[in-house]
Amino acid sequence: MSRRPFASRPVVFRWGLLLLCAGATVFATSQESFRPSTSLELTPIEVAWIRDHPVVRYGSDPAWPPFSQQERNHSSGLDHEYIELVSHRLGVRFEYVPSSDWNDTLARFNRGEIDLLTGVADLPSRRLDLLYTDPITTFPLAIIVRRDGPFFESLARMARDGVPFAGPAGYAPTVFLETRYPALRLTPTRTSLEALTLVSNGEADAVLENLGVASHLVRSQGLSNLKITGVSEERFDPRFGVRTDLPILRGLLDKALDQITEAERLQINDKWVMLETSRLWDWKRVLTILAPVLGAATLIVLILLYLNRRLQRELTLRRAAEDSLRSSEARFRHLFETMPDAFLLTQTDGRIQFVNETAVSMLGIGSKPVIERLNLATFLGHPEDLPRILSLLRTHGRVLDHPIEFVRSDGRHLNCLCHVQLVNGRSGEEAGLEWIASRDEDPDREPPCLT
Repeated sequence: MSRRPFASRPVVFRWGLLLLCAGATVFATSQESFRPSTSLELTPIEVAWIRDHPVVRYGSDPAWPPFSQQERNHSSGLDHEYIELVSHRLGVRFEYVPSSDWNDTLARFNRGEIDLLTGVADLPSRRLDLLYTDPITTFPLAIIVRRDGPFFESLARMARDGVPFAGPAGYAPTVFLETRYPALRLTPTRTSLEALTLVSNGEADAVLENLGVASHLVRSQGLSNLKITGVSEERFDPRFGVRTDLPILRGLLDKALDQITEAERLQINDKWVMLETSRLWDWKRVLTILAPVLGAATLIVLILLYLNRRLQRELTLRRAAEDSLRSSEARFRHLFETMPDAFLLTQTDGRIQFVNETAVSMLGIGSKPVIERLNLATFLGHPEDLPRILSLLRTHGRVLDHPIEFVRSDGRHLNCLCHVQLVNGRSGEEAGLEWIASRDEDPDREPPCLT
């Protein structure tokens, strides 16, 4: 009988011991990677559930950017970013289940192939058989129309006027329109992009869509002839939806979502909602590489000339007003009423207190007593400009040459440049806003893009 030399046995033993230690290290590292955050206050039942369910399967709409989009069977977007944050806090690995479209995702969920859905809205008129978490983020619903289209003050008015809408079938905004305005002319589409494209091509007049989705698609797809004409009071914030047989998972998700900081949320929004516009300008980077010095110098000169012209114009108006005031009140009144720029004094909520005749003529209102009973938001092409400018004023004190799109009473749109500043009371409180609006002499200037 042949035997191995006795001296070789320690070598075999040592190799076996090394392999065992390496395996133990890998196992320990794996366990460490999926350990719940110590900041979460978990019950023993929740801890046991995480131990028994190290992997959770989730599904998303594969074509709903910037919230969710599918590339090579992998998910990306806002929803995926929040999934990653939740995974880190719970110590659970979330596995994406690819699908062909949203209906396919729902079918897989109903068959038990998916544990949770992302980007679902809790609609009273469309109760899905799932458990909803708290909202993961919040965006208002925007009304999108063509730039050359008429002005609409509300969804109710659009429904009464028979405005034809387009919208993705089964999506929360579309379901809301079908429920609230059953007589509305609505063309169903497969995706939000298809609905916006119908409006851009003139085959429909309006789309109601999540502001984050609308803003992303309008810019990323080059739909430059569309604009956001208003924001609906209705909100359908995206949530996670969990299978009804997994209530513990819903509670864990809510605890993890509550731990996400405001800084993390802002970072996600900056990446997927606002930073996306940079991808549209890659061609400008090429031009900058070809002529960096000449391009930069030309731009600086143009900016300085433009700012100097505007400054001289403002100084001229102010000096003229001061001279007139010193000479007589009547002369000042005449200059004020006939100066080429429109002047408006409003409260911080937009209610108009005082205007000059130029403003009355610019907005197409018959008389000053009529316009002084209205709200400035009525005449804004983008009503959300008002709170946005107020926020800028509270930070910087005043806003110069800010592009504003006004809408006359006859529906025509005017592009203006506005100087706006806060008016403070005797005690330093905010008393109102002063607006000086002049017609934008540059016809090629793009109106402000709201995000």
